[in-house]
Amino acid sequence: MATNTKTDDTRSQESDDRFVPFLGQYFPESLTLAALLAVLGLVVTVPYLGVIEQLEQFSTGFFSLLTVQMSLILFWVLSATVVESRWMGRMFDLVAGALPAGNQWAIIYSTGVVALLFGWVNWALGLIGAVFIGYQLSSQAEANGVHVHYPAVLTAGLLSLVVTNVGLTSPGALLMADSTGTTNVIVDPDVGNLVVDTSAFLLHPVNIVSLALFVLTLPALLALLAPSEENKRKSVSEFTDVVQGSISNTLDTYSIPPKEEWVFADKLEQSRTIAVVTFILGAISIGGYFLNGGELSMLWLLFGLIILGIFIHGRPMAFAEEVTDATRWANHIAIPFLLYAAVFSLLSTVGFYGNIGEVIAATGITQTTSYLVALVLGVLIPSPGSLWVIQGPAIVASGAELIPSLVSVMYGAGVSNLWLGFLFVGTIATIYGFSWREYVRYAAAITVYVSVVVIALLVVF
Repeated sequence: MATNTKTDDTRSQESDDRFVPFLGQYFPESLTLAALLAVLGLVVTVPYLGVIEQLEQFSTGFFSLLTVQMSLILFWVLSATVVESRWMGRMFDLVAGALPAGNQWAIIYSTGVVALLFGWVNWALGLIGAVFIGYQLSSQAEANGVHVHYPAVLTAGLLSLVVTNVGLTSPGALLMADSTGTTNVIVDPDVGNLVVDTSAFLLHPVNIVSLALFVLTLPALLALLAPSEENKRKSVSEFTDVVQGSISNTLDTYSIPPKEEWVFADKLEQSRTIAVVTFILGAISIGGYFLNGGELSMLWLLFGLIILGIFIHGRPMAFAEEVTDATRWANHIAIPFLLYAAVFSLLSTVGFYGNIGEVIAATGITQTTSYLVALVLGVLIPSPGSLWVIQGPAIVASGAELIPSLVSVMYGAGVSNLWLGFLFVGTIATIYGFSWREYVRYAAAITVYVSVVVIALLVVF
């Protein structure tokens, strides 16, 4: 028998070289970053506010953003609730079965295309779906003797983060589509200005051209960056399992209690009829809203996700249990939301947004500046919706055109989330991923490419 010469120190060193535990260990948590941002907000407002007023805004500012914060938390949770279901798992299985798995290029490219197209629809559909599908394709290839570098496939799944904020369920656009001021904190409900038409946002030339270009080229960029030599590729079997059997079985986690133990309440909670009736009534309500010219907004999306989730999970209690499990997707931002609100309240009270807007306008390249600011600020604020809430008033004050500015901020937030990819990978499963140096190389290449394309399109359009 060969002697195992690996020491604990060696294993520890190898573990620390993997991007999920490495960045998770040394990169400050969201709460820490939010606290630093809040302290900075206090410091810059010292010359303008008394201590008592500062503390008052710091402690009560979240009241003005409570409806926004709760909406964003539900946006994370309900999106994951719908996607992490047996029926969605079956769809992912079908997609994985239809995609080519004969070589590394095909698998990386296919996973990236799925991530971008699904991500345009919803963040959870793109991120969760692409990671699971990429894992299945890699496993299938390995079973057939094809060596595929799984870290590149996993990164391809994270490409959804780049475009999801400019897609159909963009949190920034959905917040701004509300004319009542419930989630759109910038709008004046009496005048009704500063309301974004979601159709105009989605059909803006920057959105259309960039999406088409990224779907075609971003996955190819990753495929080019992946190791071509087979001896340098890390197979999927070297990583923690993401899928057990099929994707549908992996996502089907609800167990119905034995019927002999049911009481009357259980019959209601496990009733498929109630789930179907709830969905039909909700669908009628949504249909009537849109037939009367209603625009998709954050609150209507959340309502739709609720009734769709109840229908997909089949039983009210199954939906309730999945909602509980899906809260893990919001754990990293639930408390920081309070501190983001404090920063917003402090800056608004002092009137700093007008000054910041003048600085942005003075650059003469407002959309480019907005993108770069969002790219940096997004590392401190992982929630793209919260990022827009804090940065948006300054952009409005600059006099910049609203929709392209919103596009620029949402793209900046998406690229920033790519750098925080270890947060999302660790939430899907305990994937002790590949070398953090390799991940940084992938993320840097994607950031440069996306930034050049988006800035160029913002200048042209």
